[in-house]
Amino acid sequence: MHLRDQLSGLFGLGIALLIVCGGVPVRGSIGTLHYPGAGFLPFWSAVGLGVLSIILVFKSTLAKRGEEEVNDQRTGKKWRKALWLVISLFIYAIVLPRLGYLIATFGIMTYQFGLMGQTRIWIQAIGGAITALLSYLIFQVWLQCQLPAGIFGF
Repeated sequence: MHLRDQLSGLFGLGIALLIVCGGVPVRGSIGTLHYPGAGFLPFWSAVGLGVLSIILVFKSTLAKRGEEEVNDQRTGKKWRKALWLVISLFIYAIVLPRLGYLIATFGIMTYQFGLMGQTRIWIQAIGGAITALLSYLIFQVWLQCQLPAGIFGF
């Protein structure tokens, strides 16, 4: 885990440097916070990726060997949950235009709350409903973004 974290941190840092040095000047001006240019989002995303990559490299370099073995034992079997999470996101992308934002988001959030832990189904459903409704209010009502209406028209 120690070497893998270092290598992935260095890889992320390399990608961040490529974006900052190579991609941003091609896209144009970075601009300011109030008047962002075409390169604003790629630049600051790359800066964030670079900072997080540096933190990962330092943290994995300074980690003790005993902590590394404990982390391997704790996360060794959780790759299946990550795989099901990725599969559910693909399914969400497929059904989102057909079912609509509210229904599809309610379904995936309910499933993901269940994937996170052993909670009761009604708690998962309430969490899914709250998440879908709050995100709908933020994006559709407040920010006036157009979300897929789906089969029921909402």
